[in-house]
Amino acid sequence: MRKRLEYIDKAKGILISLMVIGHIWQSGFVFQAIYAFHMPAFFAISGILMAYTESYRKPYLKFVKSRIFAYCIPFLVSELLGCLTDIVRNGVTLNWKGYLYNTLTFNFNDPNLWFLVNLFLIELLVTVLLKMRTGEKMLCGIAAVLFAVRYVLPTEVMYVSTITSAFKYFTCFVIGFVGRDLMQKDNKTALVIAASIVLGYAILGGRITLQIVRDIAYLVSGLSGTYVVLQIALRKWTHRLERFFVAAGKNTLIIYGTHHFYYATLGVLLSVQDFASTPILTGLIILFAVMLLEIPTIYVINQCFPFLAGKQSKKPQNY
Repeated sequence: MRKRLEYIDKAKGILISLMVIGHIWQSGFVFQAIYAFHMPAFFAISGILMAYTESYRKPYLKFVKSRIFAYCIPFLVSELLGCLTDIVRNGVTLNWKGYLYNTLTFNFNDPNLWFLVNLFLIELLVTVLLKMRTGEKMLCGIAAVLFAVRYVLPTEVMYVSTITSAFKYFTCFVIGFVGRDLMQKDNKTALVIAASIVLGYAILGGRITLQIVRDIAYLVSGLSGTYVVLQIALRKWTHRLERFFVAAGKNTLIIYGTHHFYYATLGVLLSVQDFASTPILTGLIILFAVMLLEIPTIYVINQCFPFLAGKQSKKPQNY
């Protein structure tokens, strides 16, 4: 196994922290800036990790089993928490069949889980293509075709919208895989340009009316944001701050799967009716409380139930 890349963990820690902030305050410029890049960045970094670990070289069945273990169990656990979150916020509006239907049809009881499904599908597709000896140029060409194909598919058909979403982020994953070295090069001019693109999309992206143009702009903004986050992660911070974000990055799936239940429940307790208008002080209380709750959650899962987070043991994980 290859040694973990600490800066990748740090970058993932930054992104998952921004996700929690974006869910607590679902409006305003900060929210728009976060959503201008953070999801494409997750996929691009996953592409970088696949290139680094060369996980696609595993025997295909072994790879599929590892992905099922890594993603499907966390998915099911998070869906169960999604049911509980819905009950806490809205009361009992569905019976168990309704919640099961949501899971099986990818309507999701936890709305965040589209990411895990997309990542699972993308990693499988990329692995199949690489095992067919598809070169990097061809991989980029396929990504461009899939990005375009999604505009002619009937998204109202069950499961198709999930597939078209995967096609959209497949491009981010592939660019991360192919452009991994470029993403890590320190270039101050490129960093300023990338940050400016993200801020520009945060300000102007919502005014773009043509869907394909907006999607392309989002892709460019997302990849620019990926570069900014990686460059920030590659720089030296104070030891405590680094430890915090590295720990968050190593436990991204745990935070991803549990924070929705925590902030939604705290919102009910603090009478937050709509997270699009969360008061600053109330939001800070919720953010601090979620951070505190995640500490024992991460500890207990890693020590007692690592399989719930897709980990095969409680020992420190390499890639």
